Amino acid sequence: MEASPQRVKSMIKIKRSRCTECQICMGICSWSHYGENTTKRSRIMVETDWPKIPTITVCLACKDHECVSACPHDALKWENWILLDKDQCDSCGLCVEACPVDGIHMDPITDLPMICDTCEGEFQCVVWCPTQALTRKPHER
Repeated sequence: MEASPQRVKSMIKIKRSRCTECQICMGICSWSHYGENTTKRSRIMVETDWPKIPTITVCLACKDHECVSACPHDALKWENWILLDKDQCDSCGLCVEACPVDGIHMDPITDLPMICDTCEGEFQCVVWCPTQALTRKPHER
């Protein structure tokens, strides 16, 4: 029996050289989480500086989960992805500062941290990426 997507321990792998800066991943991310197609409310960010290869920032589930440790209110916890307890979060932004890959951004509407939760194992950005710049990789922890 195959494990449900929610129980598969994997995260996003980025191949920047394949990215065409289409920003479909950003649009599908905001649509999946907020029901709107806007790059401002995406948990994955594509920063362009043409002709250079774009920078893609998203939570990569670093080994030490530094954002979880940095939260003074225990609003974050690791359960195959980072979970945010909105009631515990005071929007201090310490998780953003602690992230070693700049993968956490503050929501401009709610002022809460936006952290990739892999669409709860559905990986919508990976599914919709037309160039396979985003793929799934097993998480080592």
